[in-house]
Amino acid sequence: MKKINSLIIGQGIAGTMVAFLLQQKGLSVMVIDAGKKNTASRIAAGMFSTISGKRKIFDENLFEKQKFALESYRQLEKLLAKNFLYEENIHHLFHSGFEKTETLERMHDENFSGQTELNTSPIEYIKQEHGAIEIKNSGWIDCELMLNSYRNYLSASHCFSLADFKYDELEIKKEVFCYENFEAINIIFCEGYQQLKNPFFENENIIPCKGDMLTLKYANHGNIKILKRNGCFLIPTNDETVKAGSTYLWNNDNEQLLPSGRTEIKNKVNDILSDDFEIINHQTAIRPTTKNREVIAKRHSEHKNMFMLNGLGTKGIIQAPYYAKYISELLSVLK
Repeated sequence: MKKINSLIIGQGIAGTMVAFLLQQKGLSVMVIDAGKKNTASRIAAGMFSTISGKRKIFDENLFEKQKFALESYRQLEKLLAKNFLYEENIHHLFHSGFEKTETLERMHDENFSGQTELNTSPIEYIKQEHGAIEIKNSGWIDCELMLNSYRNYLSASHCFSLADFKYDELEIKKEVFCYENFEAINIIFCEGYQQLKNPFFENENIIPCKGDMLTLKYANHGNIKILKRNGCFLIPTNDETVKAGSTYLWNNDNEQLLPSGRTEIKNKVNDILSDDFEIINHQTAIRPTTKNREVIAKRHSEHKNMFMLNGLGTKGIIQAPYYAKYISELLSVLK
C-alpha cells in the first residue's frame, strides 16, 4: 500500500483548500471526488465581501478571515499559473427608497462607511432609480476555473481519483485508514450535502438548500460591474457572459432543473437590466447549509484522525481557507 498523510473526500472549495494547505506543508494527499458537473462549489457565484446580509452588517472577524483567504487564493493562482481571483467593488442597487434611507443612515458607522462608497453616477443600461452604493474589499472567484485547474494539478501529480467514495470499503485500523491501495494517517470528509449519506458523521444537521444559476448572453456585457439588487446578483465573466442568480429552496435536495428557478431569476434580472438578454444555460445544485449558519469543522468523537469540514454557506469563499487551516493544524503528521 502507498502511505500518505491524508485522504480527502470531496474536491469542492473546502476539499481543494484542505489539500492545498496540506501540500504547502509538504504533506502527501490523495483527493477522491465523484466528478459531478453541477455542484454547489462549481456553479457558485464566488462572490466575497465583508458587508453582508439584509441589514448589511460589517463583520470585523470576517474581514480578518478574508485577508487570509485572499492571500491563500493568490498563492494558489501562482502555483497553478491561472488567474481566477478578481478584486472588484460590488455595486449594490437599492430596490426601494426605504432601503436607501436605511442604508445611508448606517454611513454614520465608521466600520460600515469605511467599507462602502456612495455611488451617485448612473451605470449605463442598468436600472437604478433609487441609486446605489459600492461595497469595497469585495470581488469574486471563478470557482469552476479554480477547481478544474487544481484538479488537473493533482491529477498530474497522481494525487487525484475520479470515483465515488465507498464508505463500506474504508478499513479503520488502530492508527491508519486503509482504502483501496492507500494507507492514510488522516481522513477528511469535505462532501457538501452528500455528507447526509456519511455513516461516520451522522446527525450533523446539514440542511440541503437548492439553488439555481443562469448564464446570460448580454450585448452590453462590457459595460456592467458586479451588481446586486433584492437578492439577485449579476457577474460579468471573462467569456463575455453574465452569471445571474440565485434561488434558495430550503430542505430541498432535488437536483432536477425546474422552470420555476429559471423564471424567478429571469424576473429579477429584468428588474436590473434595461435591455434584452438571452439565457444560454441554466444550472442547479444543492448547497450544504446549517441551522445557525455555523461551519462544521470537527474531529470525529471516536476516530481521532477522522475529520469533517462542511457547511461553509454563502461566505464559503472567505470561510474555506480559514477552516481548512484549522483542520490542517489538527492533523497528525507522518513520522
